[in-house]
Amino acid sequence: MNNRLVILGTNEYQNPLIIRAKELGYETHVFGWKTGAIGEETADVYHDVNIMEYDTLWKEVQKIEPCGVASIASELAMHPMNYLLRKLGIPCNSLETEKIATDKYLMRCAMKKGGVDGPKFVLVDDGFEKDCISEFEYPLIIKPVDLSSSRGVMKINTPAEIDEAIQYAIGWSKKKINVFLEEFIEGAEYSGESIAYDGKYKLLVVTEKATTGAPHFVETGHKQPAKLSLDMLEKVEKTLYKAFAAMGIKYGAVHPEFRITKDGRICFMEIGARMGGDCIGSDLVPISTGYDYMGMVIACGCGRKPNFQKIGKPREARIKYIITKEDYEEYQNIQRDKPEIIVRHSEMGLISDKPILKSADRVGYYITATELESER
Repeated sequence: MNNRLVILGTNEYQNPLIIRAKELGYETHVFGWKTGAIGEETADVYHDVNIMEYDTLWKEVQKIEPCGVASIASELAMHPMNYLLRKLGIPCNSLETEKIATDKYLMRCAMKKGGVDGPKFVLVDDGFEKDCISEFEYPLIIKPVDLSSSRGVMKINTPAEIDEAIQYAIGWSKKKINVFLEEFIEGAEYSGESIAYDGKYKLLVVTEKATTGAPHFVETGHKQPAKLSLDMLEKVEKTLYKAFAAMGIKYGAVHPEFRITKDGRICFMEIGARMGGDCIGSDLVPISTGYDYMGMVIACGCGRKPNFQKIGKPREARIKYIITKEDYEEYQNIQRDKPEIIVRHSEMGLISDKPILKSADRVGYYITATELESER
């Protein structure tokens, strides 16, 4: 078998995958429309192709005769990736699972059918009858069914706020038809990076999440590993696997987001059939677990069982997003006093006084690695 690997996407969040693939001995053929992104330079061979133009993409990929296809942390790239895997005869998730994983309403329906705990929910449009939520308890959360990264998300505290919130969410939605309304679950936010192969699952680590809070819940930072008891970790693992199976996930990275209430109830927000974005999967997981998570994703994309041998010593991993002047001052202080703990950082944009509505409004980030709490 040859070592030519197709990678979809060229931006800074795909670049760690390109680098890791090269370290593992693959010849990286990176596809994406030309924007001057870093992956265009990092790739062994760059292909200026729109990855959403499937016929053109397949014609170019056929010329390479690759051993596999990979992409990380992108719902957009997940569809052409699975399209290519099917064409190449490499096992991957079904079209139905793909559809469920990118539609929050269908996801909720699948998990309810599979007996997975969750809030009351309903699909609504700008002309919906309020009687359909008469049994719902406030506050509520509204979301577009087809977006991620906190786009179009809003907390609703009273019935008087519903109409405005629906218009806000529909304005963000791609489909512009209906949006997803559910009861708000109070509790700490977490995500769990996992890998699936042939319908079997492995939870690698749980992430503690910090957000701006209501009304839009934009993520401001992540920490791994999460501080959970062994009993709760076992409960999380069992619940996650049940949810993955309910969605029909069989292959590749899995990124569930959930809340744990004060009484120990685990409630899902959503599950992505992909690696967690915002550097969670590509950077934090290898630091906090020692696992080669990107190597596992590549293996799945080549039709091979992932390897769970650790390649590094686990440490505490954090990512902090720059939103305010205080965030930037904290970053500067760490640069001055403890530069050795910073393992990666982005370019820093201009801080704005405008409200933060979505992840793209953040102006930068930095990642740190320190000794685990138990070793200090």
